[in-house]
Amino acid sequence: MKELHLVGILCCILLDIILLCLWLWPWLRRHLGAKIEVENIETLPVPHLEGHKHELIPILNESSGNVGLEVRFSEVGLRIKPSGKQILSGISGLAQEGSVLGIMGPSGSGKSTLVNILSGKLQTSSGSVFLQGVETSSSDIHRFKDLIGYVPQDDIVHPNLTVRENLLFSARIRLGGVLKDREIQQNVDQLVQALGLATVQDSRVGDYERRGVSGGECKRISIGLELIAAPRVLILDEPTSGLDARAALSIISLLKSLSRQGITVICVLHQPRIEIFNSLDTLLLLESGKQVYFGKRSEVEQYFKDKGYGFDPQLNPADVILDIISDSSNPSYPVLQDRAKIKEMVLSGSETTLQISSKSERLTMAQLITLHHLYRKRMSPWYRQLYLCFSRDITQQSRDSATFVLEVFAGVVTGMLMGLALYEFNGQLFQGQYLPPFQPLSSAVNYTLVPEIATLCCLSISFASAAPSVTSFSVETLLFHRESHSGHSESAYFVGKVLTSLLRSFLSALHFTTCFTILATPTISFGILLSLNVLYFYCIYGLGSIIAAVLKRENGPLACLLLTIVIGMFAGYAPRLEKAKEWHLAWFWYICPGTWFTEAFFTEHVLQFSYLYDIAGADAFTGFTTGRTGLDVGLLFILGTAYRVVGCSLMVAGARKSWRRLFRLDLR
Repeated sequence: MKELHLVGILCCILLDIILLCLWLWPWLRRHLGAKIEVENIETLPVPHLEGHKHELIPILNESSGNVGLEVRFSEVGLRIKPSGKQILSGISGLAQEGSVLGIMGPSGSGKSTLVNILSGKLQTSSGSVFLQGVETSSSDIHRFKDLIGYVPQDDIVHPNLTVRENLLFSARIRLGGVLKDREIQQNVDQLVQALGLATVQDSRVGDYERRGVSGGECKRISIGLELIAAPRVLILDEPTSGLDARAALSIISLLKSLSRQGITVICVLHQPRIEIFNSLDTLLLLESGKQVYFGKRSEVEQYFKDKGYGFDPQLNPADVILDIISDSSNPSYPVLQDRAKIKEMVLSGSETTLQISSKSERLTMAQLITLHHLYRKRMSPWYRQLYLCFSRDITQQSRDSATFVLEVFAGVVTGMLMGLALYEFNGQLFQGQYLPPFQPLSSAVNYTLVPEIATLCCLSISFASAAPSVTSFSVETLLFHRESHSGHSESAYFVGKVLTSLLRSFLSALHFTTCFTILATPTISFGILLSLNVLYFYCIYGLGSIIAAVLKRENGPLACLLLTIVIGMFAGYAPRLEKAKEWHLAWFWYICPGTWFTEAFFTEHVLQFSYLYDIAGADAFTGFTTGRTGLDVGLLFILGTAYRVVGCSLMVAGARKSWRRLFRLDLR
């Protein structure tokens, strides 16, 4: 007769009903609730931001002076130390307040590398960068990243959130320290209207798997994520790349409107349309990491004409210029501008040379640091960021129900298979040597079945959780990098991820444990077995975070599965832990979570029969030490936490040092 564990069954049924109701609630609300009237807001063909200065950029009254910051760079160079390759050499330029500086050049000219330096993502090998007249090192620029908004070329936006939810999350993180939530929502609503996103604000952004908003709308969302924080400088890497003509013109119109409000705009452009080219105030041309031209955009055509080049009035001058500087084999290749003259012009900020705006008020380093601290105070406190990250991840998982259901289903299937394999044993999994005076009655002992089952449990949990553990982190690696650069708390993000992963791993472990105990009816208590299974899920998710930090998304799930299978085999069953001790390799078994899982599993199956069997003999044969389940549980938790700390550290290092970019640096 088998014992039926009703606690697990009832918990599974109750939780499944609750989750089903939560999943169906949006559908029920739409079909059974009152009709929701949606305002018919006409989409603006080109966003108009005039008149919204204090609405779009809140908090400006906290600092004196103009809205933007002047950015100067003199003799900037970058050399890759391992190879000695010179990426940039002697680049000088100036982006004044209320102006749009365009950086152009053929592929491999160093455009993206330069803006990464100006945004603090890369450190220079030589040269200087000035913010509002204050000379700053590369580390200082990263320190002042709150004042500089950076929009990458790829639109890194959360695909499972709506347009408004993405902007609202960024606003709550970056303005929650000084604004109430009602005020933040008002600012987001105004920004949504000004960006021309009102009609799609409740649509999910989507990705290549799920169709969402258009490319132009996604680019405006990406800009809005930085604009909501009221940056003094906005740097964009190819904001019009891959967009159609209408969307590209809309983006440029947006940037011009921002510059008219005083924000300093620096953007990389690749073969821009003539309308986009004519919207630039100043132009910096690069070729092979060297500077070809810097000055007013309106004077660049005459500059090349003076060098002997002709311009067909029917052609886009930007295309002609790019053709000229790309053809280095041309004997009439233009002589680079006088670097000494450019440097003098940049350092002096000569109004007669550029004639864009009046000379701005200089700042001291102390004033710049004060401005930086004012911006830092606007960030939400850590506990608030943790709550926001946790809530966002819960929303994401609720909208990616297929992955969640598949993980729970995997727990059910593996638990049932394990239970069926042990069904015939009727829970009698251990047979040892009887204690005196019944020792002569002992039959063949079976010390290895319990460790074997524990090892198979570890492998089953690995199959159920290895792929989801990587996917839950790797799909947001780029998003994590962008948010980290914007000043979001990395630890709050990771703790929020850990909490949500605990919820889903608990549900999967609960279903696995319930199915296993129903069919196998082991003598271990349901609560202890569930705790061990949850902790092993916890360890696998920790390993998944490490894999997600070091491997590409497409390779991560398979690599994590292989790794967890190998680690699962070092659980003390075969080879036995006792043999590992003889080989002096027990330390390797001890750093694998399966060893501690198996020891606790073995203890709870064996120790309760200590009145009948020789437990010391079983310990000597297997190499385990029974009677220390608390230590085993604690070490499982410590290992899982250590894995997560390593994974978090690797992701933070990747975000802060941009090591992937350094090893795969391309001259764009």
